[in-house]
Amino acid sequence: MPNLPLTLAVIYESLRLRDLVMTLPKLVAEDTIIPYTTWDDNGIISHHEKHIKAGSHLIIDSPACSRNPFAYSNPESFNPMRWITKTDMGVNNFSGFSMGVRACIGKRMAEIEMITVIGVMCKEFRMSHVPQEGEGWGGMVERVLKGSEELNLRPPKFRLKLEKR
Repeated sequence: MPNLPLTLAVIYESLRLRDLVMTLPKLVAEDTIIPYTTWDDNGIISHHEKHIKAGSHLIIDSPACSRNPFAYSNPESFNPMRWITKTDMGVNNFSGFSMGVRACIGKRMAEIEMITVIGVMCKEFRMSHVPQEGEGWGGMVERVLKGSEELNLRPPKFRLKLEKR
């Protein structure tokens, strides 16, 4: 995997923009204070703190964390280089596999599988989208990125053309 850092960066940036998990439920183990930032319509920033009691149920909005403009520069842009340069604060607090002691136990296995599949697919095939009739690039991107959000994200059906290299 150290030989494919850009592949892993593309995977993480894809997960950041279209996270599969919508919410991360947590149970607060001890009294804590959570800092948070808000801004109004004029862009005036306010910093706050919220006291959370032990035993409280907490829901983390993973997509909101992944698009936080205080953590990621240009949060709506696809920029895999942010994971290589580590210039954005958010890359150290990525919630795609949860965080802390209850983080996904299969994270490393998932990374290896994703890099292996994507690496082999890119090596062996040229890939291109198959647009629906009358659909341009922008329409295809909008359709593919939509998905349905329930407990997790389910992408819509789309066709992909594979040509052996």
